[in-house]
Amino acid sequence: MSSLFDLTGKVAIVTGSTKGIGQGIARRLAEHGANVMVSSRSQADCDAVAADISRECGRDAAVGQAFDLHDLDSVKRLVEVTVRRFGGLDVVVLNAAKTDILGFANDTTPADFQAMLNANIVNNTELALAAHPHFLDRGGGALIFIASISGTGSSVSTSAYSVCKRALFQLVDNFAVEWGPQKIRVNAVAPGLTISEDTRAFWQNPDTKAAFGAAIPMGRWAEPDDMAAACVWLASPGGAMVTGQTVVIDGGLTMRGANQQAADFKALKAAAAAK
Repeated sequence: MSSLFDLTGKVAIVTGSTKGIGQGIARRLAEHGANVMVSSRSQADCDAVAADISRECGRDAAVGQAFDLHDLDSVKRLVEVTVRRFGGLDVVVLNAAKTDILGFANDTTPADFQAMLNANIVNNTELALAAHPHFLDRGGGALIFIASISGTGSSVSTSAYSVCKRALFQLVDNFAVEWGPQKIRVNAVAPGLTISEDTRAFWQNPDTKAAFGAAIPMGRWAEPDDMAAACVWLASPGGAMVTGQTVVIDGGLTMRGANQQAADFKALKAAAAAK
C-alpha cells in the first residue's frame, strides 16, 4: 500500500457507523490500517459491525461503543472510551445526524428546528471540542464533517436539515483556521444522492430512483464507498495539505442550475412509502 494512504496505527471514531455511509467509512479506514471505534445508538449493532470489520481485516481493527448524538454526556463518553481503549485519537468523522425532519420552512415547528440545530450543530461541535485535546496529544489530527449537497444551495423542501448542513461549512472554516497551526486539519465531505438506509424510500422505488438518477450527469446514485474514499484521503498523509475544504461528491448533480424546480422530498418519501 502506498504510504500516502496508510493509516496504520491511527485511531478513528466514525459516528453513525453501523449502516450506510458511516459503515462504509469505518470499513475503509480500518482496511487502510486504522483502529476504528464504531458508534451508533445500539450497542448490539456496534458490536456486530465491529466484529465484521475485524474479521474482514484479519485483526482487532474495530470495537463498538453506543452513543446518542442527542445526549451530550454520551458524546463526551464516546471520546473518553475511545482514548482509553486505543490510547489516543487521530481522526474523527462526524457522520451521525438527525435527519427525520423534512418539509418546507412553513411546515417546520420551532421545536423541530431547535432539535435539528441541537443535534447536528451544537452536539457535533461539542464532539469536535472533546476530541481536540487528544489531537493535540498526538501532534495533530483530522476532523471530517459529513455534510450534504443540500447545504450548498437552496434546498427549500429540507429546510431545517439544509440549514444545519450549511452551518457545518462554517464550522469547517472556523476550526480549520483556529486549529491549523496545531496541525489539525478540518474538512467536510458533501454527499449527493447516495444509496443508504436514510434514502431507502427513494432508491427502492424504481421510478423515483430513475427520476433522480436522470438528473445526475454521471448517471448513477453514489455509493457509501464514494464517500469512504474521500475520507481515507482526508485522514491520511495524502491529505496532509488539505484543510478548510468541502469535497462535493454528487456525480455532478449540483451543476443542474438554480432554475430547476425544487423537489418536495417530504411528499416524494410519503408517496414512495405508500407504494
